Amino acid sequence: MGKVLIIARGGYGDMFPLLAIGAALHARGHRVAVAAEGHHAAACADLGLPLHVLDQARTAAPDAAGWRARLDATLAPDGLRAEVDRLRPLAAEADLLVGNQLAYAGAIVRRLLGKPWVFCAASPLAIPSRCDPPLWPLVDGLQRRTAALGWPETPYLHLARAATRVLMRSQLRLQARLGLPTQAHPRFEGMYSERLNLLATSPLLLDPQPDWPAQTVVTGFGWYEPRFLGDDAQVESLQAFAQAGKAPLVFTAGGGLRTSPGRFYEESIGAARRLGRRAIIVAGPRIREGLPAVADDVRVTGYLPYSRLFGLGAAVVHSGGIGTIGWALRAAAPSLLVPADWDQHDNARRAARRGFARVLPMARYTAKAAAEALAALLDDHAMRQRLLDAAPTVAAENGAAVAGDRIERCLAEAGA
Repeated sequence: MGKVLIIARGGYGDMFPLLAIGAALHARGHRVAVAAEGHHAAACADLGLPLHVLDQARTAAPDAAGWRARLDATLAPDGLRAEVDRLRPLAAEADLLVGNQLAYAGAIVRRLLGKPWVFCAASPLAIPSRCDPPLWPLVDGLQRRTAALGWPETPYLHLARAATRVLMRSQLRLQARLGLPTQAHPRFEGMYSERLNLLATSPLLLDPQPDWPAQTVVTGFGWYEPRFLGDDAQVESLQAFAQAGKAPLVFTAGGGLRTSPGRFYEESIGAARRLGRRAIIVAGPRIREGLPAVADDVRVTGYLPYSRLFGLGAAVVHSGGIGTIGWALRAAAPSLLVPADWDQHDNARRAARRGFARVLPMARYTAKAAAEALAALLDDHAMRQRLLDAAPTVAAENGAAVAGDRIERCLAEAGA
């Protein structure tokens, strides 16, 4: 049996697909360890995977608000070097390393030690294609407008490559000091593997592209829900609420909105009331404490397993994280996607193009606009049928098993 070290950074959406793969490999008898931020300790313990906490000085809160804060936490020069030093002895004991799109120190260590490397990400934005241009954060509004005019979208890929190379100067300088080549782009080709690149998302959301790196596999969703989220009593209470009248609308925020939702929840409650619908509001404890008092038509709850929550509502309104899109597809839940940052804009556009959701960017999210979009969503019978047709296929996906099979081949090739 092989020794696998999973190296990852980011929020829950970045981490859970890798944990699902780690659990699958662990169940097959492999020795799996995780190097990640401390806020993933409960999930690792839930799966019985040992966690090596990365440098606390660089550890940001999960889904921390603000792209600058998260970039600073990930790319701080001193922290990056400290993380490389922290990872080297851990990686030296492993037969194979698995890293996600934010595991920049891991990508350096694998070159220093010559270790087999598997790249794994959930978001299609992690492996962008010129043949199927993604929607980029920060310029998403401009990109949508120019695309509507028929302008090509490939220049935005060139812009993204140039901008991220500048932002990652500290990594390139560190690579040079360590005697490593710096020609490959540190965010793209420098992260990819010549052995195996995994996209842990559904093939219903994207097609393979000819300019993807070699050995790229779309695995399907790998399902993992931490057992420490909520309890049966909370779920039963929400079930009773949902069954007491017309099916409610479910509102939940992810990414930066998880910690800095602005007026997302207030506008959401207003939208539900405009439609004469009840609402389930899903938010973290700090956000729940700051919400104004609500009436009997609104139920506020903490985060619960989406597999048990999304089926309660007539529709789900969420930020467009790729994993949340997966749970909504599995539940055949009509979705209004409210992207705000990172990969959410691209994920949302992909789901909408396939007829699985509608999109209302956070910048335009008001009670009136949301009510209008939700009214159209609830009246879209063709979408409802597409979701019902797709749900069994999505539910049958086992991305963790597919990834596990491919990783075991890499281990065998490495002699482990």
